[in-house]
Amino acid sequence: MKSYDLYGNNKKIKIPSTDLSKFNLIPNFDVICHIASCAEIDIIDSYKVGDANIFITRFGKYLISEPVLNTESHTVYSNMMQQLFLSMEPMMKNDDPVNYIEKHLWEEANQQGITEIVSKNFNQLKYYLIRDVLGYGILDVLMKDKKLEEITVERFDRNVGIIHRQFSEFNILDTNVIFGTVELMNSYIQKLMQKTGNSVSSATPIVNTMTPEGHRIIATYEREVSLPGPTLDIRKFAEEPYTIVHLLKCGALNDLMAAYLWLLLDAKSFGLIVGETGSGKTTLLNTLIGLANPRWKIVTIEETPELQIPHYRWQRLFTRTSPTITQNTKFDISIMDLIKASMRMRPDFEIVGEVRGEEAQYLFQSAATGHGGLTTFHSSGAESALNRLAAEPINIKMSQQMLLWFIVHVTRLRTHEKKIIRQIISLDEITSQNNNIQLTKVFQYDIKSKKYNINSIDELIQKSKRIQHASDMLNVNLKEDLEKRILLLSECVQKNIKNQNQINLIISKYYDDFINFTLV
Repeated sequence: MKSYDLYGNNKKIKIPSTDLSKFNLIPNFDVICHIASCAEIDIIDSYKVGDANIFITRFGKYLISEPVLNTESHTVYSNMMQQLFLSMEPMMKNDDPVNYIEKHLWEEANQQGITEIVSKNFNQLKYYLIRDVLGYGILDVLMKDKKLEEITVERFDRNVGIIHRQFSEFNILDTNVIFGTVELMNSYIQKLMQKTGNSVSSATPIVNTMTPEGHRIIATYEREVSLPGPTLDIRKFAEEPYTIVHLLKCGALNDLMAAYLWLLLDAKSFGLIVGETGSGKTTLLNTLIGLANPRWKIVTIEETPELQIPHYRWQRLFTRTSPTITQNTKFDISIMDLIKASMRMRPDFEIVGEVRGEEAQYLFQSAATGHGGLTTFHSSGAESALNRLAAEPINIKMSQQMLLWFIVHVTRLRTHEKKIIRQIISLDEITSQNNNIQLTKVFQYDIKSKKYNINSIDELIQKSKRIQHASDMLNVNLKEDLEKRILLLSECVQKNIKNQNQINLIISKYYDDFINFTLV
């Protein structure tokens, strides 16, 4: 392969493509990616993930070039994998499994009299042994690439797809990774489930779980519920959760809206974040709760634990499903069960990751007890959300809907540069008028100007009824309070503070001053 500029753009180079046809391996282990041919490609970006090279092409390809194993090394690798498979249990109990693999590699080399071969190919052998035993095998590079947002496998005989945070204009990039056979992909999914502490079978062919790193997995097995075979989708979350500073800097909302939402949170309001799949609802939910009073007790309820709350008093609850073929749900713990239980936990604020059905009834009842609440809901806007809440099977009556203070609509937009961004496009308040629900659009995003309709505190105060109510509840001067919140948020942005713990230190100034003022 020719040399290349790691950060070079528009540079044509020759790069090996990857043949992922099944190699002669023992069950439950993955194929080795070996070099098959070369092709001229047009590179727009390149970088490294560990020892692998990544190339993004102008035509929407994400190509991986891993270390090369020659024929001799293939045989050694296969033998080593067999031995490591037999010693898997003591290895996993070892405090340093990487060191264990290195030690095992040399011990086997000495016993088999192949120290010269191992010495010559040590780095490559170590790479693949660690990749396939401790890592994620054929998808290991994709799992380690922090720039990826999602990994998708719609079928075993097509290229694995990825969504790249920096190249959203392509939507899904095709990789040069392909499973090739139903058997190989089934084997991979079984191994992946073992890694997450779950099981998958023909009896329970759908699994919704998380990796030890916190990435969300949804997998189908065999041909029980998906054709032509198994499928896999992995939603990857950033190691450092997005904060309000991330959203302010990328323009997903402005400082006035952030201060508005912060004030409503302090008043223990009840809000809804709506949008389509992948629009950023959970990210926004996680970000907003980072603004809540650091001294509050926060209870979160989720099907799969994804939220990362900075609060010291954080009570984290999640559902449980019994994987049985008898459909006996006696031991299941649902969102509804957890909402009921949380009402006795005396939270200051309760967050439900997502509501879809009748559990919403209990969330609205819980919100009526006085603590704040926030959840996400699949919908195309505020009016659509209220209609869905009123319909079967949710059946939220108008009197209950009036418990809602606001609905935030977040969506995916395509910019003039063809990039996909997440944007809050509207924020509606729910108020009552003549015993009917009234929706007031407080914030509206204009796609052409890339601005919101409200640009000043005075405009916001004139437009919003809920913010007036919140200031009365908190006994603060509304304009001065908003100015103070905007000032603190601006300080975080100007100092480029993206770590939530550091943001908390600045946000705490507001509450410290508030307490001191109250005591005086």
